[in-house]
Amino acid sequence: MTAKWLRIQLWVLVLLLCAVGMVMIASTTAGMNGSSGLGLNYGYLVKQGLALLVGLAGAALISWLGSDRLGRPWVVGMAATLTIGALIAVHLIGRESHGAKRWIDLGPINLQPAELAKLALVIVAAWHLTRCAERVRVLWNGVLLPLAAFAVVGGLVYFTKDLGSVVVMAVVLGGMFVFSGASWLYYVSLGVLCLPAALYVTVYQVAYRRDRMLAFLDPWNSEGPAAYHLRQSYITIGSGGLFGVGLGQSSAKLAFLPEKHTDFIFAVICEELGLVGGCTVAFLFLALILTGLAIAMQARGRHQRLLAIGAILVLGFQSFWNMLVVVGAVPTKGLTLPFISYGGSSMVVCLALIGVLDAVARATVKATRRTSSARIGAAVLGSQSWRWQTGGGR
Repeated sequence: MTAKWLRIQLWVLVLLLCAVGMVMIASTTAGMNGSSGLGLNYGYLVKQGLALLVGLAGAALISWLGSDRLGRPWVVGMAATLTIGALIAVHLIGRESHGAKRWIDLGPINLQPAELAKLALVIVAAWHLTRCAERVRVLWNGVLLPLAAFAVVGGLVYFTKDLGSVVVMAVVLGGMFVFSGASWLYYVSLGVLCLPAALYVTVYQVAYRRDRMLAFLDPWNSEGPAAYHLRQSYITIGSGGLFGVGLGQSSAKLAFLPEKHTDFIFAVICEELGLVGGCTVAFLFLALILTGLAIAMQARGRHQRLLAIGAILVLGFQSFWNMLVVVGAVPTKGLTLPFISYGGSSMVVCLALIGVLDAVARATVKATRRTSSARIGAAVLGSQSWRWQTGGGR
């Protein structure tokens, strides 16, 4: 498939997922926060709609700027500075909710710097790995130096009590290193050395994370919010059957399933639209990932390829981790479902990553056109030269 058709396919899939998200937010938020009866809650819809428009505008801007500009030092520096500044600010003036300080109030907008950090990670890592080129195989310059920088940013995100975003960023950074040619043995060795200490500090030393792990291992015999949440998710999914109870007819969303419009919105999709609806959404995400990988494979330069790989790793890992959490296949990490879960920061950043993919695809289209024009020009010049040599041009 050509890069032009991949761009079309990319946007069709994204718009379908966004449409599903708006419909499901309308369904899951009906009756919340004092809206009359089970009528639509327009507050949630308006905020998500505005985030969608801002995200689409941001994606269009990034695509228009082009992948080459994303590799300029001033763009990389601005992305890193804004992210670190926002992460520091959230610790100083951030808003606390459910025991976590992750948001900065900007009037009608709540900025979540951890989401911004994912976009900045892709831009900065692609720039660094392109600049290093073959030196990425060297342990110090290629691995330890960027890992030290990641430790600073990851630490700032971790202390907002957002371990899920740190895990996403670590997986994406490791994936980009491996795709750039670094030895995967570095990460296996580092993981084996650090895993016991990391599990103890990040999971078993923190009560609610320990409860999440126990709930994942045995949700039916565990106590606490995490186990209750997971049990309700199972019941919600099972209630949908093959074809679902009907759009807007979920009973679990009324009082039983917490976080129904954010982290566990996929459970309501499975209840209202059934196994068929849940599998359709999963298929759309799989198609999006394959489209992003195809764009990366067709990219003409190292920097463009790494940008595409990083963007699709963020979207792919987060989307399937969310769905696997909902069905109880992996431990809960508090990650939203891209394009579908309620959340302005998540929507804007996910669409910005789509803008990165579109910018790479546009660059491939332009390069293909230039190559085709050069070939046609060479063929015409070759034909004229042959005519002159044979006397046909006299």
